[in-house]
Amino acid sequence: MSDGLMKRAGIFAKDLYGPTFDVRDAVQAMGRQGFAGAFIGTPFIASPTLDKQELEDVRQAADESGVSLGLSLGMLNPYQPARSTEALAAGSGDLATGLLKLAEAALLLGQPDVMLVVGTEDDRFNRSIAWSDQLAAVLSFLKRLEPALGSLGSRVLIKTHQEMTSWEVRRLLEELDPGHFGAAFDPVNLIVRMEDPLAAADRLAGLIGQVHVDDARLLWSGRGYSRSLCPVGQGCIDWPALIARIGATDPNAFYWGEMHRAELVMPFLNEGWFDAHPDIETAEVAQWASKGMPLSPPPPSLVGDVDERVRAVTAFLTQP
Repeated sequence: MSDGLMKRAGIFAKDLYGPTFDVRDAVQAMGRQGFAGAFIGTPFIASPTLDKQELEDVRQAADESGVSLGLSLGMLNPYQPARSTEALAAGSGDLATGLLKLAEAALLLGQPDVMLVVGTEDDRFNRSIAWSDQLAAVLSFLKRLEPALGSLGSRVLIKTHQEMTSWEVRRLLEELDPGHFGAAFDPVNLIVRMEDPLAAADRLAGLIGQVHVDDARLLWSGRGYSRSLCPVGQGCIDWPALIARIGATDPNAFYWGEMHRAELVMPFLNEGWFDAHPDIETAEVAQWASKGMPLSPPPPSLVGDVDERVRAVTAFLTQP
């Protein structure tokens, strides 16, 4: 890995230390391991009350360790407000106010870029609310935040999470101010939507603010493929080619090791599957399908050996 990329590579702290950890201890330890970044979650991890002094103290610890903090706003789907628990808490029940307060807290922690997740795969296939209507509601909500985000100087990175395609993220970003919105590119999720990561990177070229590093195999499961998570370098994602592609168009993107844990399947032989993915074209489906593994016994878990995956992504992101 190039020296330049090493200066923009970190890992999710929860993947090293579990769901609860002392932020200062974690940041200092990750700095000693050679990471340039520690993704901690929402600002509530740094201060349960979003206290300004506590946030600034954590930032100072990160600065002294030479580590940038990765931050998230949590989830935003106006049709599923209960998922936005931390933003609602920050805003005393006002979701928009809460999201802006989290963005402001992230700035106190030294991070203008904050990740946003729209939802889960269940939302995409929700029969009660069309997926297109959900995305329209997300867009409308984000547009209302634009002026305030501009005043703060924050940028929201919409993640290609398990429910999102790169086409959908791009269409959202085409309607939003590129100075205040971008993409958090997660190829291990994009393969669940039958996308070729290299083609997806081209679709989001110039918009990618961060990249999530993990790997997976595609295993035949009877009605389609299953995503079987595995150590980086042992799956279907060509990371050297992907880093080179993104580096040419988004040279300042930050790379985050993230151990995904959702067990996801792609039953594309089921009726209606392709109707739910109207953007996908035959050539890309063929490229995606070619990455599948030969018939083999199913693994005991689609999540794989998490400890082995952590070791692999750590070695990949910190190699000289």
